[in-house]
Amino acid sequence: MGNTAPQPVPERIRRARMPRPERERQMLEVAGRSFAERGFHAVSMDEIAARAGISKPMLYQYFGSKEGLYVAFVRQQGAALLAAMRSATAPGAPPAEALRAGTLAFLGYVDEHRPGWELLYREAANQGGPLAAEIAALHARIAAIVDRLFAAVAGDDSGCRTEALAHAFVGAGESVANWWLEHPEEPRDQVAGLLVRLARGALPELA
Repeated sequence: MGNTAPQPVPERIRRARMPRPERERQMLEVAGRSFAERGFHAVSMDEIAARAGISKPMLYQYFGSKEGLYVAFVRQQGAALLAAMRSATAPGAPPAEALRAGTLAFLGYVDEHRPGWELLYREAANQGGPLAAEIAALHARIAAIVDRLFAAVAGDDSGCRTEALAHAFVGAGESVANWWLEHPEEPRDQVAGLLVRLARGALPELA
């Protein structure tokens, strides 16, 4: 009986002990990088499993199919984008301030998560099926956030006017974000200011 040094835990056992949420995040991170690098159709589940250091059956156990894995990644990225926008300003901030802060947060996500953005709004939207439906649902949730800001300054009788403007604003934001990625020399705050000015032109009450 001596003071025997503890032996290291084998890697395969450490992997087995990883909590499910952590493992799922790991698999989605690897899958996202793979999809962004080579596209949905070019990437195989064997490749993703090898890069993640797990078995292919485990991928299928978690996500069901390659499309299910892709949808899960898109959903994860969409949730991260919404969380960033919602936490950008304190509750009760003036609508114009909240709009600018949310727009900055949106552009910040695009800048800091380029692979996720590429998949969200360039490749996944063109796939059709569940992927396109997931993108459409995310677009609608972002538009609902913007609509509440617009309605807060336009009044309760604004009706569908602010809803339509919100969808137009979100569509413009997506297009401007794609443009901005090709013109990184433009400061983020100036790009955000441009979008806010567009909103004020359509809804003068924001000024």
